[in-house]
Order: sequence, then C-alpha cells, then structure tokens
Amino acid sequence: MKNLNAWFWMFLIGLLILPAASIAETVYVSDHFEIPLRTGPGADRKIISLPQSGTALEMVEKGEEWSQVRESNGREGWALNRYLSTSPPSAMLLEQVRQDYDVLTAKFKDLQERFNELESQKKSTDADLAQNRRNRDELSTAYETLKKESSDFLKLKQRHQEVTAELEAEKTRSAKLDDENMQMKRNRIIQWVLTGGGIMLVGFFIGLFSSSRRKARTSLY
Repeated sequence: MKNLNAWFWMFLIGLLILPAASIAETVYVSDHFEIPLRTGPGADRKIISLPQSGTALEMVEKGEEWSQVRESNGREGWALNRYLSTSPPSAMLLEQVRQDYDVLTAKFKDLQERFNELESQKKSTDADLAQNRRNRDELSTAYETLKKESSDFLKLKQRHQEVTAELEAEKTRSAKLDDENMQMKRNRIIQWVLTGGGIMLVGFFIGLFSSSRRKARTSLY
C-alpha cells in the first residue's frame, strides 16, 4: 500500500513538473549593451553575470518587476523585466536579416551566373542547331542533285549502250555490204573478162570464117 502511494505521488509530481518544463519560455536581453544578472530580485543583490544584448535566456520564474532566468551554461539569476523581451532585439533581427540578405544575395549571384552560363550554352546550342539545319539542307540538296545526276547518268549509260549496239550493228552491216560490193566487183570483172573473151573469140571465128571464104573465092578464079 505504501509503495502504491509512493508511485502515485511520484506520478503526480511528474505531471506537475512536465508541463512546466515543456512550456519554458525563451526571453532575450533587450537592446541595452549588457544587463546585470543578480543573485536575487533586488538592485542590492550581487551581480553574477553581465549578459549582452541579444543573449538568449530561459525563463524560470516570471515576477512583476524581476524575473528569474537561466543562462545557456545553466547558471540562474535575476534580471529586471524591462531589460527582457520575448522577441529578439531589433539589432539582432537586423543582423539576422542582413545575414539572410547576404545569403540570398550570394544565392542570387550564383543563380545569375548559372543563368548566364545556361544562356550562353543556349546561344551556342541554337547556333549549332542552325548550322546543323543548314548542313542538313545542303546534304538534302546534294542528295537530290546526286540522285538526279545518277538518274541522268544511268540514262546516258543506257543510251551509250544502245548507240554502241547500233554502231556495232552498223559496222556489221557495213562489213557485209563491203563484202557484197567486193563480190559484185569480182563478178563484174569476171563478167567483163568473159564478155571480152567471148567477143574476141567471136571475132576470131568471124575472121577465120572470112579468111576461109576469101581463100575459096581465090581458088575459083
């Protein structure tokens, strides 16, 4: 029974302590350069620390004029409420804004440089693309010209073959005609020879016959 009561009181104390720990408020030293942190809530108490403006302190106990606070090193003391603020001091905020601005300025500068680099790459890419298009058009024109010339060449080749065949045929025909002409010349010469020989033979017989008749007439006288 005693153990149960002990656990109950420990659980109750834990519930009371836990919310207090979870809702601990953070306050800042206001825009004064430094403030005295004393051992108790009074100007006659001993100064144990002089936190500077912008120092974050944990609120332990808030009073009407004095509040108990805890430094980051765990040391606790009392400070006047008018020196404390739940918001960071304007100088601290200004410095934070300046730091954020410097970071954003650096990022913007990097982005600007990256943008300029990409813009330069885009211009180079556009120039290469335009050149590639011109090369493609030239190749297309050259291809069409070559195709047309190839077609003309094939036609010329076919015509050359046809003309060559016709020429060979003409040569064959001409040779045949030459042979026929030579044969006709030979035949004509032979004919002339035979005709001349026949005429001479006839003349010879006529002469021979005439001579025989003259002799016969002479013998009659």
